[in-house]
Amino acid sequence: TRRSSDLICALDLRRAECELLTGALSDAEKHFAAVSARALDTADRAGVARLGINLYLTLNQPSRAVAVGLDYLRSLGISWSPHPTDEEARRAYQRVWSELGRRATEELIALPLMTDPASLAMLDVLNRLSSPAQYTDLNLYTLVACQMLSLTLDRGNSDASAAAYGRLGMIAGLWFGEYENAYRVGRLAYELVERRGLRRFQAGVYLNFGNMVMPWTRHIRTCCELMGHAFDAAQKTGDLVYAGICSGLRILNLLSVGDALTDIQREAENALAFGQKMQVGPSFEIVSVALATMRMLRGATAKFGSLDDGLLDEQRIERDFASTSDGTAAQCWYWVCKLRARFTGGDYATALDAASRAQPLLSMSLTIMEAADYHLYGALSHAAFCDSAPAAQRTSNLEALAAHRRQLANWATACPENFEDRAVLVGAEIARIEDRVLEAEHLYEQAIRSAHTNGFVHNEALANELAARFYAARGLKKIAHAYLRDARYGYLLWGAAGKVRQLDQLYPHLREQEPVPGPTSTILAPTELLDLATVIKVSQAVSGEMVLEKLIDSLMRSALEQ
Repeated sequence: TRRSSDLICALDLRRAECELLTGALSDAEKHFAAVSARALDTADRAGVARLGINLYLTLNQPSRAVAVGLDYLRSLGISWSPHPTDEEARRAYQRVWSELGRRATEELIALPLMTDPASLAMLDVLNRLSSPAQYTDLNLYTLVACQMLSLTLDRGNSDASAAAYGRLGMIAGLWFGEYENAYRVGRLAYELVERRGLRRFQAGVYLNFGNMVMPWTRHIRTCCELMGHAFDAAQKTGDLVYAGICSGLRILNLLSVGDALTDIQREAENALAFGQKMQVGPSFEIVSVALATMRMLRGATAKFGSLDDGLLDEQRIERDFASTSDGTAAQCWYWVCKLRARFTGGDYATALDAASRAQPLLSMSLTIMEAADYHLYGALSHAAFCDSAPAAQRTSNLEALAAHRRQLANWATACPENFEDRAVLVGAEIARIEDRVLEAEHLYEQAIRSAHTNGFVHNEALANELAARFYAARGLKKIAHAYLRDARYGYLLWGAAGKVRQLDQLYPHLREQEPVPGPTSTILAPTELLDLATVIKVSQAVSGEMVLEKLIDSLMRSALEQ
């Protein structure tokens, strides 16, 4: 009878796994409920836990996925709350680092492979649990990563060990501000995949390293490339949940890079279709909000500054948030996007309300650059609000501004390529408010120069726009006009047609200097409207053709196509 029961459980488990892979989620949930209700041995319990976590993560129910994982750990004598205290997480983190600090990186890479079946099963479940934990509670995420590394240091390396080192790197940077330590263990995770061939969770390792570790010390564009490799690795292994997450998070980071919005929107639409097809809930939510942000910037929403784009409904999504007591990473992303949208549209009061809703969720930020955008647009909204706020509110706004600037300046010290322009721009706004005119002039210029040097065309446009307002307020209209013209040009390059229309409505004289077609004209649109793709194709032609005739042919074909 016992053997027969075990066989039935195994059959139900395999059936549910197949249903999950093929998208038959209701059937998978039914068979998961049946198999989890039966008494199983340790190995089977691990399989059931893995299935349940994957199932509920796919259904976009991270809290239920966490509950499945914690039930499994309780069967092994490990009792964790779904929301551990800061102190519990800090102690676990310090215990792991006390051991890591005594060992060289090469020694850690060379640890023997883990062979104990029970330890491997536990490590596998912990690895699965880390994904929903990241969406629900950073302290739980920390406990999971530290428990994985405790097993690794005690019993040897495995594929999941590489993932755990990557997650520890994220925690070291995001929570403790230890950016060099973060890069050390993140790189260690990468080397375990590349040098030891521990590739089972290659996508997760690449994703964590590129998304939550490298940006502290490397330009975000390099990080996006690694996230693209993570998506490819997840597809290759058939891990559709991770493929959807990798695709979604890459979109989020591309918004911070400043690539052409048309190109990012195309990639986002493909990612959204992928998430819908594979029914990857978290990815679907993330990309939908990112897509609405792009449509708003391009002027495709009914009202500029609103995320209502016909697919996303702000009122409906906020009602859904209010109906649940658990904050999630997707909620944090939504509020940061609404903060950016309202600031861009000039509605600073609503922008600050969105910032206040995002702030308690920041520990669940999906990307480092998401947190950077929160601090940038939160600070700029406070600065704009200061101009019209009552005197009683001025002090609190300045204090909030200073706090945002301190965080951005701290990150800029670690990686000026990613954060300097943001920190300096906030500093310029503070100097403006405090009437430190010469310092403000210097800081606006520094912000523009830093954004230009590091390729952030959208931040360069933003800095030019704020500098223009600064000079206009002092009556220096010619200087203000020059900065506005550069701001408009930058937004055009980015593809933010909605923002360009806003500037044209606010400052009609900006369009007066556009070239008017004459008898010798061959291009009827202003040269600033040339698509960025044209420039890229021409530069590729120049770099790729060494024969003059071929070069002329390539250039002419590109010109005629455009």
